[in-house]
Amino acid sequence: FAKKKKGGQPVSKVSKILVQLLVTVPDIGQSGDIVSVSTAIFQNKLQRSNKARRISEEEVQKLEAEKEANDQEMLDMAVKTKGILEEAMLENLGGEDNCDDDADICGVALTMKRKAGPEGSLFGGVNPKMVMESLKKKYPEGSWDGKQVKLTEVKDVDGKDVKKKDIKHTGEYTMVVALGKGVDATFILSILAE
Repeated sequence: FAKKKKGGQPVSKVSKILVQLLVTVPDIGQSGDIVSVSTAIFQNKLQRSNKARRISEEEVQKLEAEKEANDQEMLDMAVKTKGILEEAMLENLGGEDNCDDDADICGVALTMKRKAGPEGSLFGGVNPKMVMESLKKKYPEGSWDGKQVKLTEVKDVDGKDVKKKDIKHTGEYTMVVALGKGVDATFILSILAE
């Protein structure tokens, strides 16, 4: 029999490699993520079931550059859309001279006509999805698509938050829409009876 060497550490080749996940894998990451995993996990779990592919440093840098360019484009579109809303509010008001100095926003950017009762109660309500669809129709050149674009705040004339439920009365409402990358646009929605 061969003698074993005493005190020797087992030789292991645990090296990490970069992979791009093709599908979401629990405890590792989401689809499209670039993660560093051991070669054993890649070979035994990810490569066999075609859940990930090996990626080089050059590809990582190229993907990061594309993501950065895309992020900058999204930011530019968000700023442009905010400008479109602000211009529309000033046009509906008749110019900056008609705006109060202490008012944060002035002028109506969007008007919706809905069926209403004699006291201004709407038949059905106006929900955030309807508001976003109206914005898309009225300002098609804006950037309204994407997960990050959504209404974040809806307040009535008294300043009460009504975002958690549909708007049920005619009147003017202050709305804040998040356009992505920290750009928010505040505008006034006017709901009129048909």
